[in-house]
Amino acid sequence: MMAPLLDVQGLEISLRTGDAARPLVHDLSFRIEAGEALCLVGESGSGKSVTALALMGLLDPKKLRPTAGRAMFEGQDLLALPPDRMRALRGHRIAMVFQEPMSALNPVQRIGDQIAETIREHRGTSARDAESQAVDLLDLVQVPDAKRRAREYPHQLSGGMRQRVMIAMAVALRPALLIADEPTTALDVTIQAQVLSLIDDLRRELGTAVLLITHDLGVVAEIADRVLVLYAGRAVEQAPVATLFDAPEHPYTAALIQSIRHLQNFAEGDRLIEIPGGMPAPGRWVEGCAFAERCAYALPDCATRLPDFRRRAPEHFAACWRTPPFGGAGK
Repeated sequence: MMAPLLDVQGLEISLRTGDAARPLVHDLSFRIEAGEALCLVGESGSGKSVTALALMGLLDPKKLRPTAGRAMFEGQDLLALPPDRMRALRGHRIAMVFQEPMSALNPVQRIGDQIAETIREHRGTSARDAESQAVDLLDLVQVPDAKRRAREYPHQLSGGMRQRVMIAMAVALRPALLIADEPTTALDVTIQAQVLSLIDDLRRELGTAVLLITHDLGVVAEIADRVLVLYAGRAVEQAPVATLFDAPEHPYTAALIQSIRHLQNFAEGDRLIEIPGGMPAPGRWVEGCAFAERCAYALPDCATRLPDFRRRAPEHFAACWRTPPFGGAGK
């Protein structure tokens, strides 16, 4: 069998606090095949974005660092690459669309110049050819009147258009892997759907694999092939998208799905379904299952014994001592 495009095994990311290191991500393993879309799902603080930044080599080494594991990409361990080799990969074979395009784009540089800079840096293309390719890329991501827009500055574009520019920059060199960190945050529903459709179209057209980070299960349903659910820095469930929605094997996943299904039939006077309590603070050590305090199905052992992340069905893994159903969330 061919090796996956990205194979992450036993990833641990720790926060430095004085002489100590507090793990934020624990023993995380997953793979992405060429052309596949994998969604990392979880609420804020679950470890999604910090995992993406570790893969891109963008963690602040004074505060955060990978302390265990490996991330094999095209025969190279991303966690062990020296800075110069990581820079050669970043933007070329691996690219990232950041959550907030206004802070990621240079406010005093024209849009076309920012895209062209990526092309020139990695390919040594002439300025004229790079500018022409920048316009073509804006066309590719469906920016209207691309030639005129290429001469504009970020503040002259809407949030949706700025996100399209970020995607154009990310796919400029036809990367093998595109990491998108909450790419639809702060966009209205119509623009969100357009951006997701664009990412999916580009994936199919260019053969690029996608690692999409989100807390929105509606987004997951739109684009994912497989889903990895994180909670407090650990994987709690992984499955093909249809399997996850139809038959969740972890109470946390089931509660998330139940919440969005309730919203679909929400009527005036109804009470929103919520998950009581809150996630442990990042870096706080929990002896057993981190979700136990919020779980309606917790057993006495859940607070003291960490469940294994084990196969429950073909291609379906979960870390729970219980077996479903959980409140009828699946069907």
